[in-house]
Amino acid sequence: MAKPAETSLEATAHPGIWKRTVVRFDERGEPRGAPKVTYKARCYGDDGKEHAKYFPTLTAAKSWRTNQLADRTKGQWFDPSAGRITLAEYAQHWLRTRVDLRKSTRRIYEGNLRLHVLAKVGDIELGPMPLGAITTETLRHWIAELSVDAERNLSPTTVNQVYRTLNAILRAAVEDERLAKNPLGPVKPPKPLKVPMRFLTQAEVDDLADAINPSYRAFVLVGAYCGLRLGEMAGLRWSDVDMQQRRITIENQLGVDEQQLAPLKTAASYRTIVMPRFVTDALGAHARFGATQSPSERGAFVFASPEGTPLQVHNFRHRVWQPAVRKAGFSGLRMHDLRHTCASLAIAAGADVKVLQDMLGHASAAMTLDQYGKLLPGRSEQVADRLDALHRGSA
Repeated sequence: MAKPAETSLEATAHPGIWKRTVVRFDERGEPRGAPKVTYKARCYGDDGKEHAKYFPTLTAAKSWRTNQLADRTKGQWFDPSAGRITLAEYAQHWLRTRVDLRKSTRRIYEGNLRLHVLAKVGDIELGPMPLGAITTETLRHWIAELSVDAERNLSPTTVNQVYRTLNAILRAAVEDERLAKNPLGPVKPPKPLKVPMRFLTQAEVDDLADAINPSYRAFVLVGAYCGLRLGEMAGLRWSDVDMQQRRITIENQLGVDEQQLAPLKTAASYRTIVMPRFVTDALGAHARFGATQSPSERGAFVFASPEGTPLQVHNFRHRVWQPAVRKAGFSGLRMHDLRHTCASLAIAAGADVKVLQDMLGHASAAMTLDQYGKLLPGRSEQVADRLDALHRGSA
């Protein structure tokens, strides 16, 4: 029986590179077509193991070996075989090992992976690709296709979120020494759409409080005058409220789609807020007549569903908030705009940057200024006047 192929390997004039020739034969034992020539490049890693790769040209083989030796000298060498795991396999491993994620965040990552990262986008399907085969050029093409996909119709904000999911995975692959560098690093995602902040006047807050279901009137007032985040409002318990001292202590939050309390994201978010007296009175009335859970119940929530279960924000938005917004005539008003409203009303009442920072639970005064600096009246004029006074005093 004739042998199907014959392979020969001979050294070249270049160290670590061999010429590999494969001749294939037909059933009569005659050569079938021209011999196929490739070049084998070999080097040893820091682990002492041999690592080899085949190339169609001598130039490509020499370039690969030169780069491998240079990386080894600089201490940047890594095993090329580490990148053979597919993106889909590594992404699932990465998600399983992220024990620090909240349930809502995990669901976002899972959705982004299933619908966009690992699914086919245009003519690109990243999921089956080995990590080591994913190039910056491929990812630049992928993000462009994702941005214009008519069926998905994703906003720049959503595309940016999908980008961050893949970027987190590829950064982890670098840390796990599966990749030498992150191929997504040089690719720039579209900038998220900046949603304009909405500020209600004091009269408009009253109109919204009158328009909403009476059981949630206090929700509007606490949001607009105490500046709690939505998760903090949903997670607020009666044990966190001191009516006598007019104080609210923020210690937990409730995830947007979760039914259990979770820690706050930053140390600055843990804070105590002093309520205006009329907000305290509104909470007192809410406790007597509007609350779905009695303040005496252990762990009772201040704002709960009509059934007494933790507030499900999605249902609350559609069944309570949006009807009230339409009734009051404030089209497009978001619940988060109550927090912005609180900032504007506090500034109007004389709050400085430090007071506002503490009230809102910002990590730094710079963050507060970045968001609400334009609302602080006359700061530039005040500085200029003080500099003028200093100059006159020294003249």
